[in-house]
Amino acid sequence: SRIRQHLSWAQELADKIDASQQFERMAPTPFSTICFRAVPEELTAADPELIDRLNADLLAAVNSTGETFLSHTKLNDRFTLRLAIGNLKTRREHLERAWELLQEELDRLVKRG
Repeated sequence: SRIRQHLSWAQELADKIDASQQFERMAPTPFSTICFRAVPEELTAADPELIDRLNADLLAAVNSTGETFLSHTKLNDRFTLRLAIGNLKTRREHLERAWELLQEELDRLVKRG
């Protein structure tokens, strides 16, 4: 039942990413790992290298809070964030907070330029 719950939560987060104007999912989410990246509206026409750097900075900013931990990979040669749900102590609130942090830190990075 815990695995089913993690799969359900992963799909919920994937749905939020799909609905967002600031993020895009980079791969299907059949299991509990979500692969995505930030692509803010203001930067959609930007150089792909700039988007990669932004996502690397976003990864560092979110992880530096100590509240959550994301990893990364490259998909289609693009820097991609990964959020994996698998810890037995993970609760929905943790994922909600991770989503908030992603949005807050992205907003801060974009405003900073």
